Amino acid sequence: MTRLINLSDYLKTILSQPTLTSKEIQSMNITKFMICTCIAVVLGFGLVAVSDIPASDDATEKEKASTSNQPGELYLASDDPMADLATLLESARRNNKLALVVMGANWCHDSRALASRLQQEPLSSVADENYETLFVDVGYLEKGKDVITSLGLPVYYATPTVLIIDPVSGQLINANNRHQWANAYSISMTDSVEYFQQMARLGPASIQSQKEPGEDLQTLMMEIDAFEQLQADRLYQAYAILGPMLKAYKEGEKEAFSDEYWNAVRDFRYQVPADVDSLRAGVRERVAAGEIKISLDYPQYQAFPWEQ
Repeated sequence: MTRLINLSDYLKTILSQPTLTSKEIQSMNITKFMICTCIAVVLGFGLVAVSDIPASDDATEKEKASTSNQPGELYLASDDPMADLATLLESARRNNKLALVVMGANWCHDSRALASRLQQEPLSSVADENYETLFVDVGYLEKGKDVITSLGLPVYYATPTVLIIDPVSGQLINANNRHQWANAYSISMTDSVEYFQQMARLGPASIQSQKEPGEDLQTLMMEIDAFEQLQADRLYQAYAILGPMLKAYKEGEKEAFSDEYWNAVRDFRYQVPADVDSLRAGVRERVAAGEIKISLDYPQYQAFPWEQ
């Protein structure tokens, strides 16, 4: 800063000089130009340096969150999410569109990534043309159960969970591929556009009958449903333990969070839907091949850390 003051004083001295000859004026103008340029460069570096200074490490997550406005923060608390869902389905029916329900949270970067992408071109045009969209806030994993169960599913496995619904029948159009959005941040805009365009083209025609053909297949599917419900109940119990820890962590209480707990629940909630889908696909293949008296081998999952 001392260097800048000296340059400024020198500039004032030059400007206060008495009448000069034309040659002296020309020389002085060149000098003034060089000095002003130096001052601008120095000031420019100063501004860059200031802008690169990170926020204080002592700032809590709660303080950062109170001033943040990150793209995709569209998961807002609702007094009546079921009424919101009913309004969405009615609007989709009236406008001859599909209903798109995105269950997520503003603290989740995958949830924000998908919500932000849905508002950007070219995906925003695809969404506006084909879907009526509702963002459902799951809070700190304690909300959203009523919405997901009303749509015939036992639990939301991930944030975000994407549900594309035929508003006339109320059935899911993307039942077989809804789980991929758990990693929404890593899915490109191109792949996102292709997915939602494909679902829109298929529409209700992609819905598989909820009633599986054949009594044996129906019985086996009901057995798998019961297995999945047991895992869903276990996952909700895990959410009840993990949610408050997550909330405390996001509000700055770092010591309240357990990576061991988080990783165990994450692995479980990603593995169960993959296993359930595999069981159902396997049963269909075995029945189609003429196998009878089918006995299923169900996967066993490790106890959560707090259960051990």
